[in-house]
This record gives sequence, structure tokens and C-alpha cells, in this order.
Amino acid sequence: MEEKKSKSKSVIGFVAMITSIFLVVWFTLDFLATEYPIKQSYITINGKDKILKFSEKTRGYSNKIATGEKQTGTSHHGYFLELFDSIANKSLHKLKFKSPVSKIQDKPKMYISSNGTIWIVSTTQSYFEDERGFIMKFSIKNDNIKNEDFELDETYGIHGMEGNKVILTKGSDFYQPYTAYLGGLYFDLETGKITDDRKK
Repeated sequence: MEEKKSKSKSVIGFVAMITSIFLVVWFTLDFLATEYPIKQSYITINGKDKILKFSEKTRGYSNKIATGEKQTGTSHHGYFLELFDSIANKSLHKLKFKSPVSKIQDKPKMYISSNGTIWIVSTTQSYFEDERGFIMKFSIKNDNIKNEDFELDETYGIHGMEGNKVILTKGSDFYQPYTAYLGGLYFDLETGKITDDRKK
């Protein structure tokens, strides 16, 4: 019985040690990553002008792979939305969030709708399931940025963005840019709805 307890303690201790090492390495790498601005926009909240900053934290890496070749790239450590009061010269709230997809295809764009909803959109030219684009929704309440629940049906592909229109494909359809004459299939960032006004 004592021997079993001893083995159990050893296993728990080993797992705790590995977890601690992993966390130390991860936080060190995150600390060494650099935050880069993507876009900033003016936004009016309760009649007061504020600045909304959108940025990404990344870290370049260089590894040797099994063949002896050098592999370089950039690792994503998170996105940030920050509400800034330019008059008081202070940050009101800064929200960190991760990409909802494992492979980010295109640098995301920020769009602020007329009702103050904040959209973050990343498109893709790929039709593979593991190389999807994404749309994320945020709101601001009492000078706090909140991540809103939003999920686009997986049958839609996110392939382009023109103003407030996120151009979609459905199923096995191929990408068709939106035109005033031919219409298109798109997610309207102003209404929050999918519209299909393609000429049949």
C-alpha cells in the first residue's frame, strides 16, 4: 500500500514538474514576443471620441529540422483590442484574444459598424477545412471590450472583404467577387446577416 502511494506521489510530482517547465517556457516565449499594430480607428462612445487599437503579438523563430535544414517562421501569440482615451492619455481597457483557427491565412482586418459593433475578419484563398478564415464579433460596454458569441456556419468559406461585405462561398462553390451588377453572397457587417443577391 505504501509502495503504491509512493509511486502515485512520484507520478504526480513528475507531471507537476513537466507542467511547470512547459509554463515557464511558454511565458518566457510570450514575454519575448513583440506586439505590432495592425489598425487604429476613432470610435464615439456616449458622445465621447475614443481610439480603438487593434494589434498582434508575434515572435519570429528559427529551428533546425530532422533533415538538418533551417526552418524559419512566425508564431502567433495573440491579438489585442485596446480602447484608448486620447484626451486623458490613458488606456481604458485592453483585451487579449487568440485566433479561432490554427493557421492564419490573411492578416485580419478590423471593421466598426455604424452601431458600434467591432468585427475582426480574416479571409482565405484556401478551400481546405484546416485553412479557414474567421469572423469575430466584439462590443464595448462601460469602456470595456467584450468578446461576443458569434459563429458562422462551417458550410461557408470566408474569401474576400469589400467595405462592409465579407464575400462568402457555400459548400463547393468557387469564389465570386461582389459586383453591383451580378450581386454576390456575402455577410453584411452592418446588419450581421448573410445576403445572397446573386443574379440567377
